Amino acid sequence: MPVVKGFQKITGTIQNSTFYTVHGSDKVYLRTKGGPSKSMVESHWKFEKLRLNNSEWKGCTMMTKYIRESMNLMKPLEDYPVCGALNGISKQIQKTDLETKHGKRGIYLSKNRDLLGGFSVSKQQLLESVLRVPIQASIDRETGTAEVSIPSIDTNRQIYNFRKLPYFRIIVCMSRVSDVIFSTEKNQYIREHDTTHESENWVTTDWFQTIGKIPAQNYKLALPDIILPFPDCITLILTFGFDFGKIGSDGQPASVKYAGCGKVIRVA
Repeated sequence: MPVVKGFQKITGTIQNSTFYTVHGSDKVYLRTKGGPSKSMVESHWKFEKLRLNNSEWKGCTMMTKYIRESMNLMKPLEDYPVCGALNGISKQIQKTDLETKHGKRGIYLSKNRDLLGGFSVSKQQLLESVLRVPIQASIDRETGTAEVSIPSIDTNRQIYNFRKLPYFRIIVCMSRVSDVIFSTEKNQYIREHDTTHESENWVTTDWFQTIGKIPAQNYKLALPDIILPFPDCITLILTFGFDFGKIGSDGQPASVKYAGCGKVIRVA
């Protein structure tokens, strides 16, 4: 049953049309049913290009999955459909593969790291507008380590506490992600290097009060159980999150959904 949400705003299904909303947008989207059958798409010559595009899209969504898993601790800070944005980046990267045949092009993040640098997991509030101190960050590929430093914080002047919440904490995560390639032998997309999102290290601070001054912070991270040097197809990702909280049902500080922010601060 469709539902009316205010003047001229409707969600739900009417006959062959579905109206829906997406978090982070005030628009209503329309999707219609119909189109060619599944058997036609899978076999008819007219849909050959579509089949190639569908094959490559699987590679893009695989890369998106691995990137998002590498930033797993940032998920509570997301305030818009991050997967869609990452799919777009993955597709951009795939288009740069000019040597592989259409339908099997790889997603070589290692050759396009600049496209992921600065990627934000929040849009309502950007990290730079909330935490107004310089963040110093570096990654050392030779040792598989990273370091993040921030100066002391005057919470009254250097934190934009737009929800007037009493607590905040900092989350820093370092991880590695492999390029995604098409395996002719397996007839599917695979990671070029056998690694998983568990190959990560992170720091989650205690909760700070959003009043007074916070001393300077320095965080050092090292990837566990690694074999150095890293192959070229591995990209190291360093993310920084700023999480607001309030007292939860157990009497302890807990994250407030859609109040935090975060971004990729370094790739190497």
